[in-house]
Amino acid sequence: MSKSKIFFWICTSFVVGIFLSSFFEIPVLCKLVFAFICTVLVVVFWRNSKVKVVGLCGLVLLFGIWYFQRTQTSSSPLQVYNDKEKITFQGIVVKEPDVRTDKTQLTVEITQVPRESGARESSKKLGKILVVLPRALQYQYGDKLEMTGKLKTPKEDEDFSYKDYLARYGIYSICYYPKSKLISPGHGNPVLRVLLTGKNRLKETINSILPEPQASYLSGMLLGQKKAMPQEVREWFNRCSTTHITVISGMHVSIVAALLMNLALAIYLSRRQAFWFAIAGITLFVILTGAQASAVRAGIMGGLVLLAMYSGRLSDIKNAILCAAMGMLLINPQVLKFDVGFQLSFLATIGIVYLSPYIKKGLKLFPQTFKIRDSASMTLSAQVMTLPLILFHFGRISLIAPLANVLILPFIPLTMMLGFVSGILGLAWLFLGKVAAWFAWLFLTYEILVVRELSKIPFASIEIKNIWIGLLVVYYLVLFGWLWWVRRKEMVVSSKTAKILK
Repeated sequence: MSKSKIFFWICTSFVVGIFLSSFFEIPVLCKLVFAFICTVLVVVFWRNSKVKVVGLCGLVLLFGIWYFQRTQTSSSPLQVYNDKEKITFQGIVVKEPDVRTDKTQLTVEITQVPRESGARESSKKLGKILVVLPRALQYQYGDKLEMTGKLKTPKEDEDFSYKDYLARYGIYSICYYPKSKLISPGHGNPVLRVLLTGKNRLKETINSILPEPQASYLSGMLLGQKKAMPQEVREWFNRCSTTHITVISGMHVSIVAALLMNLALAIYLSRRQAFWFAIAGITLFVILTGAQASAVRAGIMGGLVLLAMYSGRLSDIKNAILCAAMGMLLINPQVLKFDVGFQLSFLATIGIVYLSPYIKKGLKLFPQTFKIRDSASMTLSAQVMTLPLILFHFGRISLIAPLANVLILPFIPLTMMLGFVSGILGLAWLFLGKVAAWFAWLFLTYEILVVRELSKIPFASIEIKNIWIGLLVVYYLVLFGWLWWVRRKEMVVSSKTAKILK
């Protein structure tokens, strides 16, 4: 067995271990028996490479199970104050504020124990809480605040556990609309603070050079500010299943990366030049968003797609995809279960890499001018691969999603480029930014009009609640089984052809 295959199965085993531990309670006795069997396989059959690899993979799988359980925590020192009287506490805003249409959410790292009977005890990093404030209060990353309010335990019900969702970030308490005041700014990571300051200035410039809803739509694409979009506009995108355009996700960036590569090739750049052009675009995108964890992950997935396209062998980067997944799960194994963006990122990338070559064969009616057929096949591949998961999580399926994506996605790279150039020019000279923004406005308006009109079509989107998870399993078993069968058939034909040529 080659080293490449061994690496593939070891990475797969770790991911499977995280998956099993995320969704199932595995008895200790079963783990001990399995560990004993795997150890025997490695020790007794050390000279038999295949059996030895099976044993090693089993041990790595157990490591994945243990690693997930080790990182699970169900408590925080701050939980003792949950659901009790009001308390006063101090903390630092440790993430970019999540500004929405009606409120602002802050992730605050508590640095001082709350007051009790007039006494105060000093400490450091007691834990993180989520603070919900009115939208009018504009605090920034690195601000040190003093707040007075009640800490509450996040809700959980049969459909969704907000408690588990926040737990992946180490948050176990929420404080709604406390009294707050700024103590001092300028705390936190200085590099991230500079990036976020630049991001906020660019956002303000975009709001100055473009009207609504074009401004918030562009901010969503460039800066991940989707939740600041008007509710009505967000609903249009939801009905057309095009929300991935307005958020920072691996699915979004993977598609944009592929479109950038195709665009560069269409204007007759060499494959090497096109690769570096697209890499520069993705890197700039990650920096623009403040290098947040979701953006970095999205950039990694987009980079994998570019690597596959650059090599010209889309199906040969499975080790790179698994290595990226393993690295992200080592950082935070909770994302496999609770982060929908993580799930969609990898499925979209797998779809683009493995499914798009076959879908492209069925799109012969699409012209190859400016790589339109390639772009359409990659877009549809990501949609096919992620559709069941989107339906499972959000309970809605868009019947006009393929049409909406084909009409919009080919223009996204140009829209982002024009919007970014307009924003940069606006930072230097607002009048010049407004002039340049007119061209971006044309594309932004076209895309918004497409989703608005398509969303009006009767039954454009239908709700299907409480999807049985077994249907997802069957869907992906059939899809991956079909891919395996087709690729195996191609390998057999290729092998026979090679023998004939010899």
